[in-house]
Amino acid sequence: MKPGKTLRSISALLPVILLAGCATYGAGVTGAIQDVQKGDYASSEAKFQKALNPSGNDRLLYHMELAVVKHLEGDFTASNVLLDKAERIAEDLETTSITGSVVTLMSNPRQGPYGGADFEKVFINYYKALNYFGLAQLATDRNGYYDALEGARIESRRLIIRLNDLNSRKGTYAEQNDKDQQTFTKLLKIFEKLQGNLVDMDKLQYRDDAMAHYLTGISFEMNGEYDDARISYQKAAKSYEDGFSKQFRLDSEMTAQAWFDTIRMMQKAGGYNTEWRALAKKKLSKARQAELKNWSADKAQIIVLEHKGLAPQRKEMSLELSVNPALQALEIRPYFFGNDKAQLAWFYVLYADKDIFDAVANYLDAAEVGYWFNSFTKTVPIGPLWNTAQDMGLLSAIGDSMRITVPYYSPVKALGESTLSVDGERSLMLKSSNPALMAVQEQMVNSSTDIQLALARSSLKALTAQSVASAGGSGSLGSILSMAGKLTAQLTDAAETRNWLLLPSDIRIRRVVVEPGEHTLALDSTLNAGQRQSAQEQVNLKAGDIHLWRVRTLPPLAGAAKESEVKQLIKVSE
Repeated sequence: MKPGKTLRSISALLPVILLAGCATYGAGVTGAIQDVQKGDYASSEAKFQKALNPSGNDRLLYHMELAVVKHLEGDFTASNVLLDKAERIAEDLETTSITGSVVTLMSNPRQGPYGGADFEKVFINYYKALNYFGLAQLATDRNGYYDALEGARIESRRLIIRLNDLNSRKGTYAEQNDKDQQTFTKLLKIFEKLQGNLVDMDKLQYRDDAMAHYLTGISFEMNGEYDDARISYQKAAKSYEDGFSKQFRLDSEMTAQAWFDTIRMMQKAGGYNTEWRALAKKKLSKARQAELKNWSADKAQIIVLEHKGLAPQRKEMSLELSVNPALQALEIRPYFFGNDKAQLAWFYVLYADKDIFDAVANYLDAAEVGYWFNSFTKTVPIGPLWNTAQDMGLLSAIGDSMRITVPYYSPVKALGESTLSVDGERSLMLKSSNPALMAVQEQMVNSSTDIQLALARSSLKALTAQSVASAGGSGSLGSILSMAGKLTAQLTDAAETRNWLLLPSDIRIRRVVVEPGEHTLALDSTLNAGQRQSAQEQVNLKAGDIHLWRVRTLPPLAGAAKESEVKQLIKVSE
């Protein structure tokens, strides 16, 4: 083949390369997730086992995803075996040598082991505790019941240890609030706004989990450890109050619920007669203060926990890297023909120039690109390092342009209301946690690192391709090798798109006090676009019982009829 024809053939591949990256983790396990939505757990398990390697780079996801499948299936013992392995894998990966990590980041992050996000690791222990609650309800004798509750208690202790570690590394919400009050910090915020920074990354840190604290409170209360339950409920209340609720857009009433349960435990534990009365006046409405007397030992409790929707899928965005000699800078822009509005919004908020450099670039480049286009440009000035970049061949290796990739999430749509009915008496479920927003915010926090690694990774590959081309000579063969090497490098570039997809989008909770006896429970849940699902359960309770009803509400498959047309039940009543 003639060199000119070869070059044209290689160039024809460019659009394919620019749109590459759609083969994300989510795309690879779509079938398995759809089977979960249909309630076909055996088929889902088989597909996850085929898509993921239990000892490969996706080994953590293998065990976490399958653990949820087993949990939904009601095989709580098997689910905990998988979660035990997942916890060990996550701990091992936390201590992985930096050398191995750097090598992976230099090539393709998807080719290295997935270590999990901080909030995902918390959910490992969260699900283990739920499994023990499930085993307690399945127990056929008192010993089995109390053994399972002891397992939940132990898991709650592990959750506390993990959350304490999180606080020590990232600070508590209270510490963040104290920092916000400092004069110098306030001045910095003012000047950040003048520079156009839209995102305060410190506010997006996942630093605690109020819902996890609340779950440990339930565990301790079920075990009769009322003072430990008080401590956990109080930690939940303070976490919700100090920032967790606002950060993850939860129901404000959840804070009051956690304080309500804190005060109940103070009453049950004894020795807090003065303290609980003062706390009740400070934290509870008069109606809720009056309600305290209804939660007596001769009553029973019903706690309904709804895991609603599915976690969002992490995606990949292709960006164009080019050289701007006038500014002695590198410039990054989205490929407009291949990016949707969500990608453009993500790029603008997290990457695009919004300070003085934006004005300079607009002025210098106005004749070529105009103001609007430059609003979607990230300028990376390299100033004193310009000559170094030129000498090492980086600028020529980049050439006219080069593709880099970064991960992103589409905006998460809030799900509709969930209503609990107990013997016909209705109450709204409270949004108590939001794993979907946890995922999005953690990715935002990592966005600066993402783009730095993408730049370094693609630049290294371009330089390597250029050095191979140089070995082929300066003629047509060298040009062919250079372009082929550059295209190959860009084809292999990929962003990290793995995340735990069987986590719920959000979590709702409601607890009510009832008289001993039989009760009819019904949950009516609205998802997106008018999709509604329902679940029912009959319970027979004794005085002092605490019944935990776990419901998984999943969206129907694409194209499925709405409930108004066909009564379609796609939920898991656990």
